Amino acid sequence: MKRLTVDISQKEHKYLKMASAKLGVSMKEFVLSATLKKMEELEDEWLVKQAEETLRRIKSGEEKIFPLRSKRKSKRKKEI
Repeated sequence: MKRLTVDISQKEHKYLKMASAKLGVSMKEFVLSATLKKMEELEDEWLVKQAEETLRRIKSGEEKIFPLRSKRKSKRKKEI
């Protein structure tokens, strides 16, 4: 296990404690849940940007694509 210490104001602590209590979870559970959700959102954004960049390179001709069917057919011919 690793430990993370975060300094927050008294007002922020009170708000976090209240929100956690309303949801019936500990402050740790609340913070971890919110953090993991944000990390997933960021990962989704990064994947979208990566896909957009790949599509741009394909459209511009910088990157080539090969249809899956042509790869399968050529592989089958080699096996025979």
